Amino acid sequence: MKYPKISIIVPSYNQGRYLEETLISIIDQQYPNLELFIVDGGSTDNSVEIIKKYQDKINWWVSEKDKGQSHAINKGLQKVSGEIFTWINSDDVLMPGSLIKVAGYFSSLPPDAGVVFGGTILFRDGKEIQTSWGYTDPSIERYLAGMAFSQPSAFISKKYFDKAGSNVSEQLHYGMDYDVFCRLACVCRFVPVKDVLSKYRLHDASKSVAEQDKFIEDWTLVFVSLCKKLKWHEVLDEMKTTALFDDFLSSEPLSFSFTQDKNITGAVDKRKILFYHLCYVLKSFYHAGRLDKARKLLKWLKKNYPAQLLKNEKFIPEIITRMRIPEPFLRLLIAIKK
Repeated sequence: MKYPKISIIVPSYNQGRYLEETLISIIDQQYPNLELFIVDGGSTDNSVEIIKKYQDKINWWVSEKDKGQSHAINKGLQKVSGEIFTWINSDDVLMPGSLIKVAGYFSSLPPDAGVVFGGTILFRDGKEIQTSWGYTDPSIERYLAGMAFSQPSAFISKKYFDKAGSNVSEQLHYGMDYDVFCRLACVCRFVPVKDVLSKYRLHDASKSVAEQDKFIEDWTLVFVSLCKKLKWHEVLDEMKTTALFDDFLSSEPLSFSFTQDKNITGAVDKRKILFYHLCYVLKSFYHAGRLDKARKLLKWLKKNYPAQLLKNEKFIPEIITRMRIPEPFLRLLIAIKK
């Protein structure tokens, strides 16, 4: 079997209590053509001590102040020479045998395949909560609308990443992964696989737990910027009729430095992309307790899209049902769920 070089970047800051488990999960893959980079943001805990413990297995590492996660990933990307790469946050872990499986998939796939992704186990305090496969109907519309799968289980072809702009946006602190994958979706094919490739740790200090409501702001900025880049004016015009996104629609878009493959983007269902993105927004409004905006957006969706589409969308029927509950009790229910 061919072993293409796989590069892994681990961005980290004051995650010493989890970092060693992350590194062991990568090193114990015993993948014969691995390139490993650790980019630490100048941690004041025991992170550097842990890095030094494994430095004979690490191709390059640094511990210095940076501008955040996106900047750290970009510093690692400057070192990457692998055909395939990913980044693994220092509180997540790879499942045993993941890299061999990923190498096998990329070696057998046609040349237009640029991203392979699998399932992720969500865990907290050592206990597995559930296995997430993202959306069961993966499509380019899903990939362009938001994150349809978990980033730790996604591996990227470097040649397509270079075509998609070759960087992670440092303007984003929460939605940088969606930004990367929506650009990739415009230049290559995504391939879902039936393997669990990583474990995603939930803890009180993680952004996905502590600052969940901030993700959708980045996602909407990315979505609007993408529509402007691709000149999807009809999507932006329809979005404007919700009266919920004026700040995003009038703001300066992100700078996208890639050329779309029109054979890919020309075949998409733009109304479906907008529907999927607005469902992400609705879920975010609901879980953040922004119920007035959630009701307004839900009313717009009911008016503009078939009822069956809403009925079939993950989590939306549950939200519709719960929003009939009197608001004081609904807010208590949301707080308990959190």
